[in-house]
Amino acid sequence: MDEAPELTTVATFQNTAEAELAKEQLELEGVKAFVVGAVTAHVMPFLSHGGAVVLQVATEDLTQAREILGLAE
Repeated sequence: MDEAPELTTVATFQNTAEAELAKEQLELEGVKAFVVGAVTAHVMPFLSHGGAVVLQVATEDLTQAREILGLAE
């Protein structure tokens, strides 16, 4: 059985829609991505302190993901 990859946050978003769009952009380029915190942001928005929805990728894909999303180092 394969080990799960170590995940690293590539970006933080104010809402789930923005995070899902970025996830789709990454996955179209072949980078598997995960949105974390989406349920909390919808169910308990008062816990969302300035962007609790994060997008994570495998640590080994971080550089490629940042390039795809146009994020500076």
